[in-house]
Amino acid sequence: STQLPMPPRTKNSLPRDQRAPRRSALTPKRACAVGATATPLKKVRLDGSGSALQSLLLQLQGEPAVGRVEPFQLGDAVRHVAKADGGRLERLVVQAGAPPFYYEPHEGSTFRSLCRIIVGQQLAGSAVKAIWLKFIAALGGDVAAVTPEHVLQQNLLELQAKVGLSGAKARTIADLAAHYVRGDLSDAVLLSPSLSGAARAAKLQAVKGIGPWSVNMFSMFVLQLPDTFPTGDLGVRNGIGKAFGLRGSGKGGALDEKKDAAKLQAAFAPYSPYRSVASWYMWRVCETPSFMEE
Repeated sequence: STQLPMPPRTKNSLPRDQRAPRRSALTPKRACAVGATATPLKKVRLDGSGSALQSLLLQLQGEPAVGRVEPFQLGDAVRHVAKADGGRLERLVVQAGAPPFYYEPHEGSTFRSLCRIIVGQQLAGSAVKAIWLKFIAALGGDVAAVTPEHVLQQNLLELQAKVGLSGAKARTIADLAAHYVRGDLSDAVLLSPSLSGAARAAKLQAVKGIGPWSVNMFSMFVLQLPDTFPTGDLGVRNGIGKAFGLRGSGKGGALDEKKDAAKLQAAFAPYSPYRSVASWYMWRVCETPSFMEE
């Protein structure tokens, strides 16, 4: 493959998505604004009789299965999350509705999806969209041109300057493209039902700059796996702290991914095998967007 001029490395050698955020991702947003094409399901009011939840579940009846690797019924997941742990999250489920991203048209290319995730590391939704659009424009203005081969044909320093990418993210995208060109990664590999979660994570994390957070976002939003629990996401942890009344080891009682790992796992255990859906509701607790949301 074509050799690219690489930006100089910084002193921080940690993968980008394992570093402390420069700014909080907790920017207040509308609760269910998921992308420009999203059409959130109708919200219903909780009247104490359970009829509100039933109304929501009725809307989901007959909908096609979701999930690109492990298909499941979203209605089953929403019901489980609402009723688990004594119905702790039922009011939240009713107020927020069902996660609409499951029914949005998904990006067919895993490479493009991963590039967008890399762009979104440590950023909130609106900033991610702006940089992603610049990235597409720099490659010719057509999202279909975001291919491994085309990326490797670019001058990386020029691409970095045009888009506003950090050197670390530019190097990660270049390394990702090289993995696809060599055949280490592909749609067929990453979408294979026979590939275990651990094996998929190992393949992805072989790319310099892709860590657990990026793997979890890929699993949750791209593969739509039902039981992803992204404890490395600040918004999810803050939502858990508020929804479950938990204080952690971090500043101001914030839950820490590592120090409070046991506490986080215990809180979310009742929501398995649908912790991906439960995690989406944790962003809703603080009306916080995930990196995919605006």
